Amino acid sequence: MTSLLPIIEELADAPDNAARARWLLETPLAVLIRDQVTIGRLLSAAAFHEGLAYLAAEIAALSAVRGPDGLAAFTVRMTREHARIGIQVIARGGAGEVGHASGSR
Repeated sequence: MTSLLPIIEELADAPDNAARARWLLETPLAVLIRDQVTIGRLLSAAAFHEGLAYLAAEIAALSAVRGPDGLAAFTVRMTREHARIGIQVIARGGAGEVGHASGSR
């Protein structure tokens, strides 16, 4: 038995980067910000660098000062979208899984 919350255990038990990417996309943003240190450690242990970049972009966007229009700076929003698109590709079994698939045979 671990001291991790069940939702975080799902990430810890993820079998590959596609599953980790899906977890990152589906998990409530409040969980990402609340448990960012633990999530970051799990992504680091899995050497999931794209996941770490996505987590950092989400945290930056959620923590950014917003302008009078209620939005973060354009660069923050574009960094977040770029990271999100990359994670979506991996979640569908794209680019981030190539190295892992060949190494697991």
